[in-house]
Amino acid sequence: MRNPEASTIGEVLTWQAKYRPDKRAFLCLERGERETESFTFAELDRRARAIAQVLQENGLGGQRVILAYPTCLEFVAALFGCFHAGSIAVPAPVPSHGNSWARIRAIMADAEATAVLSLRSIPCKETDGPVGITGLQLPNMLYIATDDIPHSGVWQPRHVRSEDLAVLQYTSGSTGTPRGVMITHSNLMHNQRVLNQVLNTGPDDSVVSWLPLYHDMGLVGSILHSVYAGGLCVLMPPLAFLQMPIRWLKAIHRYRATVSMAPCFAYDLCARRYVPERDGGLDISSWRAAICGGETIRPRLLEKFAETFRPTGFDPKALLPAYGLAEATLLATSSPAGMGLATVDVVNSAEVRPGGHAASKRLASCGHTWEDQRVAVVDPDSCLPVPPGQAGEIWLQGPSVASGYWNRGEETRATFQAQLAGEADSGYWLRTGDLGFLSTDGLVVTGRRKEIIVMRGANYDPLDIEIEACDSHPALSAGAAAAFSIDHADGEGLVLALEIERSALKGLDVDVLVSNVVSAVNRRFGLTIYDLVLRSGTLPRTTSGKIQRHHCQKLYLAGELGALPSIEHPALGRCRPHANEVA
Repeated sequence: MRNPEASTIGEVLTWQAKYRPDKRAFLCLERGERETESFTFAELDRRARAIAQVLQENGLGGQRVILAYPTCLEFVAALFGCFHAGSIAVPAPVPSHGNSWARIRAIMADAEATAVLSLRSIPCKETDGPVGITGLQLPNMLYIATDDIPHSGVWQPRHVRSEDLAVLQYTSGSTGTPRGVMITHSNLMHNQRVLNQVLNTGPDDSVVSWLPLYHDMGLVGSILHSVYAGGLCVLMPPLAFLQMPIRWLKAIHRYRATVSMAPCFAYDLCARRYVPERDGGLDISSWRAAICGGETIRPRLLEKFAETFRPTGFDPKALLPAYGLAEATLLATSSPAGMGLATVDVVNSAEVRPGGHAASKRLASCGHTWEDQRVAVVDPDSCLPVPPGQAGEIWLQGPSVASGYWNRGEETRATFQAQLAGEADSGYWLRTGDLGFLSTDGLVVTGRRKEIIVMRGANYDPLDIEIEACDSHPALSAGAAAAFSIDHADGEGLVLALEIERSALKGLDVDVLVSNVVSAVNRRFGLTIYDLVLRSGTLPRTTSGKIQRHHCQKLYLAGELGALPSIEHPALGRCRPHANEVA
């Protein structure tokens, strides 16, 4: 039972609070283990209304409002407070170190925000000592500590239209500067209907999420969908998962979660860190929709996860590869929950050719579009659709597609207002920048157009090269690599940056590792590695955990990527020490 007349997700919460007031809606786990706070639907709605009242009193209806919170339920209340007040929510990371400060400053300036909602005191270290989020204020910026707002008040309902902006969702920046995607209430509601069709969720379902609250998968897929479905959402900090991945699965066991989503690397991390003798008694048989998205999906890693956790009751049919992006609110294509993993064999995912022999690789199908969404695979130069099975750029159309980028007219026209050649009457399409092809099982995503490596006139998907390299030696972390090309005096060269497992550093024979990597890449692709960077620290990543290949390339060219001591190997085109060496 759901309000059929709701046109905004805020109205959905109000309906849930009226008809399911005492049902537990959210709870938060400190360090991924101890319950610290919870909301029923009625409590969440009351808290959101109290915050909405303050927003209205300060004239913030229709204004951009930064939400800068750690993982806590006050973020959820502030988000719905914005929805109730008609403010535009701008979720942002809490600054703690390094680039976090630069990122939130850039978001605040780009969004032209007029207020920041946060907690009374958030420890940050941009200066010599701890300061609060107030240290980030730009001129004329209003700071509101929502945990100081009384729990009671008189909220004046504001009419919020479905076409009004609800959220500025800043992209993760895997291939460039983060941009604010303008998502309307209508976009959110349509994508919630799509998610509901895919997952068949309702009040008896529960979601566990460790994803950042400001990331589209954590925000739209976990928080908002839990409210839409009327179920329970269990939140834990991302760091709690990264420090001990089993906490994610233990929470699924504890709360009998039915739905949870994460990028591919998270499933791999769980499989590699799981110790049955230590983590015994785990039962995740309730998990019927294990959604995987946010980066290129590697079937082998998902199959390894399914095999590792089969004794705990995990059903491989729960695996649910999906394709989505912030520009389409979240979900774009997926099979129905319960179908399991479908794969296609190809030789080179940058130039799709049928597989079927030893050199081929398997790619995951991400299913089809739902409701009135449309997908096309298009030649990016001619803007003509290509036949099924042929690679091209993925284009999307439909009510979940956002209206554009905030204050970026030229980029909006180039990205959101594409037209198929000879089909002007088909309307505007979203150019995703992703590459893929259509198979009998649906859309297969192969990579990013901007990241394709061109060597000797042939195209190579960097992920193909990274997988081959990481599989060549046990000290290398799966999915923890960056392949990119650079121009040098003799032409174009392939550079590989690889993370080494810290536990493997002691006694590591670097010569053997380098030989394995060089031989594997040459044998599979016929390519010579120009330079190899080995790191004991992590490579630059986006907020959702994706490797930032372009940023790695930029740091490499500046001599700042950081590496273990200089590598000498005759098969490498160039070996030199790198700045900021990691001990």
